[in-house]
Amino acid sequence: MNRYLAGGLLALGGALLLVLAWWGWHRGGMALMQLGMGVC
Repeated sequence: MNRYLAGGLLALGGALLLVLAWWGWHRGGMALMQLGMGVC
């Protein structure tokens, strides 16, 4: 396995992690907003 391929996989994994983190945060924020609206 060469360094170029390893770097590409690392970058791909990092990007995927970033997308998953953003999606999870977005979902959590929407759920909290709905909960806040329900309580108010």
